[in-house]
Amino acid sequence: MLIMLVGLPSVGKSTFSKNLSKKLIERNIDNIILGTDLIRESFPVWKENYEDYIKKMNKSLISEALDEGFTVIVDDTNYYNSKRRDLIHMANLKDKNCISIYLKAPLEVLLARNIARGAKIPNSVIEDMYLKFDEMGTKYKWDKPDLEIDTHLEAINFDEIIDKIFKLDDEKSSIKSTFKSKDIENSDNNDNYNFKNKLDVETRHIIGEFIKNNKNLSKEKIKRLSNYRKNYIKNLRDIEKDGIIIKNEKEFNEYILTLLEEFKSEIKKFI
Repeated sequence: MLIMLVGLPSVGKSTFSKNLSKKLIERNIDNIILGTDLIRESFPVWKENYEDYIKKMNKSLISEALDEGFTVIVDDTNYYNSKRRDLIHMANLKDKNCISIYLKAPLEVLLARNIARGAKIPNSVIEDMYLKFDEMGTKYKWDKPDLEIDTHLEAINFDEIIDKIFKLDDEKSSIKSTFKSKDIENSDNNDNYNFKNKLDVETRHIIGEFIKNNKNLSKEKIKRLSNYRKNYIKNLRDIEKDGIIIKNEKEFNEYILTLLEEFKSEIKKFI
């Protein structure tokens, strides 16, 4: 089983994952907590050019742990639906169930907690992530969280949560063919899906670099940029419906590059 945590920094994911792990082992469930932050902490210093390796290693560790039969708790923000989709897809390919747990708290609570624990992450980063966060279940049915927990309201009963996880795991096992939604299962063979997914990932990267290189952008402009990107992806032409002919991978990549250049030109208007 793969237990995917979703939530912004300071929401309490690390504390939650450790308590969950302890309760699982009390019930004789071998488990491991994995996540990109755990790998980052293994380096004496952090460098931006480490990030590709960190993400690659994290994915590999999760995959190997599932193969070895461990229940894997993924302690990461997973704030984009594309990241969540990739984890669900990995679990499906290995015939494992994925249980998603959305940990949430108001922004002001997150910022206050972050300051209280020494502000390891600048509050501005959390605010930026808050604006970019893909709310679970608003765009895709498969993205609806299995459990939602408000970490600021009351003490968490982990015995109850474990019971709910086991029940969800049993239910998903009994309806596995239904649970693997067509959107996820057929994504690798769907040209239009790959087209939009590629642009979704690349435009997120472009926006991130644009914000980093234009540090004087106001929060309002950053929010408008994020909304512009989402609407851009939403309104993309449909390859199949519009009869766009792409004969091979080279033409596919050239078409993607053309659209990305247009996107870069448009976002410069926000300066």
